[in-house]
Amino acid sequence: MKITIIGWYGTETIGDRAILAGLFSFFAKVYGEFEIKLGSLYPFFSERTINEDYSFYKEITATDFKIEIFNSKDSRELELAIKESDLVAMGGGPLMDLSELFMVEYAFKKARKLGKKTALLGCGIGPLFQKKYRKSVLEIAQNSDIVILRDSKSKENLQEIYKEFNKYFDESLVNTSYDPAVECTLEFNKKNTLTQQDYIAINLREFPLEYNKQKDFKNINEELKKFIEDVAVKYSDREIRLIPMHYFYVGNDDRVFLNSIAMDLNLKNIKVQNANLTLKETIEVYQNAYFNIGMRFHSVVLQTIASGKNYVLDYTEPKKGKIYGFLKDIDKVGFYASRYISLQEDKIDTEILQNENAKFELDADEVTNHLNIYVEKLEEAKK
Repeated sequence: MKITIIGWYGTETIGDRAILAGLFSFFAKVYGEFEIKLGSLYPFFSERTINEDYSFYKEITATDFKIEIFNSKDSRELELAIKESDLVAMGGGPLMDLSELFMVEYAFKKARKLGKKTALLGCGIGPLFQKKYRKSVLEIAQNSDIVILRDSKSKENLQEIYKEFNKYFDESLVNTSYDPAVECTLEFNKKNTLTQQDYIAINLREFPLEYNKQKDFKNINEELKKFIEDVAVKYSDREIRLIPMHYFYVGNDDRVFLNSIAMDLNLKNIKVQNANLTLKETIEVYQNAYFNIGMRFHSVVLQTIASGKNYVLDYTEPKKGKIYGFLKDIDKVGFYASRYISLQEDKIDTEILQNENAKFELDADEVTNHLNIYVEKLEEAKK
């Protein structure tokens, strides 16, 4: 099976890398042998991340497969990849207000004209503040043979877009599951054992101002710095490890913000992870931590699945964003209700850091069953 994957690769976070690993796991289960053409916005960066993670890909898929990277911003390279493929997929990530969204729309329409199968695999819908991008998402969805969204909230958001443009929304054609990073982390869990350690692992990102829709603006970055100070003082006997999920200046390298916090606070037990961690190494850090705190979406996903001893700082739209959607779908017992802060609405303090040894009990069988929609729909693409 020859598969072209496009999306936001080339600026990939550790989360995007986990999505890719999860998709490879699904492809191995369905197709056995497969070849990947990966569209990248910055191919040199994807070359590096693929090299770093390839041994982990082989570990979780139990197969050796070819990955060829091409420049998805070059229309000739994109068209050639589509022509040579059996399936063209948007490989996870959000369909949101980015100009590159039009590249995805173009690719899906081109693939359809050439008789190729198209798929949205584990994508989110939003945030979409501009009408032109909502229209593009509509076009992408209408040109998709397979639609699997990463949470039920994304399905609601897509339905609203169909309604906005007076288009019929066939619910039966739009599936929901978990983000493919969940599959990646479940496969990691099968092959790696917990080694409990004393450090606290925290991921933060600089708060993206475009997310702030509140009338009363507050300086969330300053509040986050004070929060880290309070955590470091409260747990002065433990190392506070600030863990990046993004190592590239495009999309804001997390280390810039994390180092600014560490230098301003100048506390001995705060350490920034400045050397690049691979995908597997990042999951290991979260798995073995005394407990975790996550802000980026995929830090929340990895911490929840690999550890279950975690607290959540949600920077996205209150009661609407991807973090809220993920927790709503996966947490059926309300475990995270007291371990969650909406950065835009709630007070940011260490009050939530109670019951550190309590662990979210993941129902791995139920989650695996929910993920099987990927396998079922990819099986259909073989026909």
